[in-house]
Amino acid sequence: MPKDLTVTYVSHACLRIDGEFGSLLCDPWFLNEPVYDYALWKFPPAVIPPEVLLKDLDYLYITHSHEDHFHIPSINRIPRDIQVLLPEYANRPCLRAQLVERTMREMGFHRIRKIQPWETIHLGGITPFTVVPSAKSRAHDWENSGFVIDHPGTRLINMNDNCDDEELCSEIHSRWPTFEIGFVQTSSATVFPACYRMPPEAKEEAARNKCETFTLHKRLIEMLHLQRIVPFAGDFGWYDDRYFSHNWQGRSTPKILENWIRENYPDRDVATLYPSDTWSISTGIVRNHPDVDWGQYLDFVRTCKQKLQKKVDHYNAWIDASDRSNLLQRSRLHTETINKHITQDGIVFSGRFRVIVEGDNSNFSFVLKANPQDGFSIDWEDTEPVDQSIYVPERLWAAILEGKIMWGMYQWTTEIKEHVPYRLDLGRFWYWLEYNLDLGNKNSQAIMEPKLFPHLSGPTIRPEWGTIEFEDDWEFPWLNREVASGQESAHQSA
Repeated sequence: MPKDLTVTYVSHACLRIDGEFGSLLCDPWFLNEPVYDYALWKFPPAVIPPEVLLKDLDYLYITHSHEDHFHIPSINRIPRDIQVLLPEYANRPCLRAQLVERTMREMGFHRIRKIQPWETIHLGGITPFTVVPSAKSRAHDWENSGFVIDHPGTRLINMNDNCDDEELCSEIHSRWPTFEIGFVQTSSATVFPACYRMPPEAKEEAARNKCETFTLHKRLIEMLHLQRIVPFAGDFGWYDDRYFSHNWQGRSTPKILENWIRENYPDRDVATLYPSDTWSISTGIVRNHPDVDWGQYLDFVRTCKQKLQKKVDHYNAWIDASDRSNLLQRSRLHTETINKHITQDGIVFSGRFRVIVEGDNSNFSFVLKANPQDGFSIDWEDTEPVDQSIYVPERLWAAILEGKIMWGMYQWTTEIKEHVPYRLDLGRFWYWLEYNLDLGNKNSQAIMEPKLFPHLSGPTIRPEWGTIEFEDDWEFPWLNREVASGQESAHQSA
């Protein structure tokens, strides 16, 4: 009897997919460790022990290099002889396009295969696996991919962060007329208004008045004929007291998307999967994790925060220990390096941001500016008005100068003040900085270019903490231990 394609939801965008070909793990972030300046955690947390998750694993696929998809501490748990599959960014001949492969080879992975856009390989020699490239209209987001698994009885598409357009959806539909199941991003977390310097009342009002847009989801559901939709890759939590309000000011919930789909597409199946839940065409969803009451989810966030408080404190202490001496001199050296080596490609926008470093040992600022005529530069002498000011705590700036955290990701832990009405160019500028400000790197745990950053004191050194001991440290009473150990005892729901 043919074997079903079975999907186990691990957490965030991490899936384990088992079928006739063997097993594949994608976008591994399965440890309860933070990302993005060590401030964003998974919510709900992962519950499958790594040794269970990685047992008898045949393939690993990584869609792109963002920390929440290419999580170095999680990857470090994976056996080095696994077959690694990576997308080739064929139209981007640059160091950034090879960051994942270079990092993994340095970690000791050696069975690495690059797959071209739209190329199909056969997992286990039998099951077609095709890479879906990023949309051409999103030139700024070229480092992305999705994939299709065409398994007997089940065709699966995983779009994760690969935001689409009509051309991409038309190309997908021309190749595959329908899909039994599709994984699409719930909704991206945003820094507005959570990270903006605004009066508390104005910030709360802005958060209440935020509107969700489902244009992308509508296009995917209708043009790809998705029969079952799983919202995922939006499960962030903030466990530091300084950022706790981000849990409701800066994120959506999967339930909002699920309700919208049920209302507008009653003929489609939709369900939010929780860590350790599984799905196959014959069983439907097997619930191994209790539902989250999204109307009261902040109570659960507080529970998770309490469980992980020692880790939160550990990372904060590591960042606080960064060297704060000679900040001005070191800052000028660092920005001089950026000015010298940063790319001038892709600047089709205009914007001006002033970076203001705040703290007892610092009282300085400089301007990040760009326009299509003059390109990008960091200017210490510019005193003209700017579009936005970015207030960076000294503790974080010192960590950036040590290479502990990425400069391009600091919007999650700083405060932003608007001086002009928001325009699309400012969003484009932020996105460009996120990709380019660290000279080709977007992952604080990957290897930065040592010859470009000789003044950094140790960009590859990370605090050692390990992972949660699930039986002793993660004692949620509702976790079904037999299911987490791979046994077949679970509550089924359609």
